[in-house]
Amino acid sequence: MSYDLRIGVKVEGTDIIAVIGQPERSEPTYNLRDMFVACMDWDYTQGEWYRVSNVYDKICRGIAELSGYPARYKKYNSPNGWGTVSSALEALTSLRDYIDQTTDPDNCWGWNTIPKEHLWVAW
Repeated sequence: MSYDLRIGVKVEGTDIIAVIGQPERSEPTYNLRDMFVACMDWDYTQGEWYRVSNVYDKICRGIAELSGYPARYKKYNSPNGWGTVSSALEALTSLRDYIDQTTDPDNCWGWNTIPKEHLWVAW
């Protein structure tokens, strides 16, 4: 089983969030949950939408922790090999990169950028 990382925007005048895309590594294994919670210092809820502007720093913190101090998080590696420090780092980096592309005024997609405060992320 795995997560389904998605990026969305809220439809004006509603509570509906429309999915606009997902990062390249959009399906990290559930075995990484404890590692994600520890490295990001964030106890997120699966399937819940979070405003990117409120959690972007947590994602970046996770990347910094996993890349700077991998030994701290090896205890969270899954015994069956499905979920390691490197796969967690790949997932978070992919998520950050997708957000950065979407909010970059010089993105290569040819459409307007979306400010972080208008983007949402779900696990």
